Amino acid sequence: RPTVYKEEYINKVDEYLAQCHFDIEEWHKTRGEKSDTFERIAKINLPKIEGFAEFIGVNKDTLYEWEKIYPIFSDALDKIRIRQHNYLVDGGLQNMLNPTIVKLMLSNNHGYTEKNDITTNGKDLPTPIISLDALSTNNSVQEDSES
Repeated sequence: RPTVYKEEYINKVDEYLAQCHFDIEEWHKTRGEKSDTFERIAKINLPKIEGFAEFIGVNKDTLYEWEKIYPIFSDALDKIRIRQHNYLVDGGLQNMLNPTIVKLMLSNNHGYTEKNDITTNGKDLPTPIISLDALSTNNSVQEDSES
């Protein structure tokens, strides 16, 4: 069913982000004579475009359409992406999130790549230009050596 865009959705982004969190819970795991061990666990409600769509009760595809039409709404959705990026990077650096999931999400959602070809910037290499004179000279040399 069609959904009508409302300016209030821009403020809803801030409400949605307020409920997203990245908390670390730490507790004593064991106590020993010489040392104690602690367990840390990340409790995270990662900001997601899909989560925001659910929050305001619309389809995620609708959000992507609105993003193309309304520049101010596009900026609001970027807030979600930026917060998600920060949570992923910080959680990954602190070894609090699964590195495989962090890598997957950063590459799929934020344009990260595992390696960058600095010689071609990811473009195809140009077709080499071969001089016909060089080929004929090479062929003459090979024919002379065979005889």
